[in-house]
Amino acid sequence: MLTRATDDIIEQLIEATYGDPADVRQRHVFAHALHGLVRLAKCEQLLAIRSDVERATSHHAGHSSRQQARALLHKIGMELARDGGGGVPRGQHVDGPAPDTPDTLHGDLEDR
Repeated sequence: MLTRATDDIIEQLIEATYGDPADVRQRHVFAHALHGLVRLAKCEQLLAIRSDVERATSHHAGHSSRQQARALLHKIGMELARDGGGGVPRGQHVDGPAPDTPDTLHGDLEDR
C-alpha cells in the first residue's frame, strides 16, 4: 500500500522505465535508488533552508563575513607572532610612530 506521493511517482517511473515484464530484482534496486535520491534531495533542501534562515536572522548585514575576516586576520597575527615577529609593532608605521589614529582592526572603533 502506497502512502506517500513520492512512492506513487517512483512506481510510475519504474513502470515507464521497465514496463510490465520487468525483472523483480531490477524494479527493487531501481525503487531503492530513487528513494535514496528523494532522501538526499530532502537533506539538501533542509540544509539550504537552514542556511537561508541563518543568513536572514543575522543581527547585522554582513556580520558573518566580518566575523570571518576578523578570525582570519587574528590567525595571521598569531602566526606572525609565533614565527618570531616579522612585522611592524602595533600602532607604528614603517618610518616611525603612527599618528593619532585609532586601530580599527583591534576594536578601537565601534563596528559600523
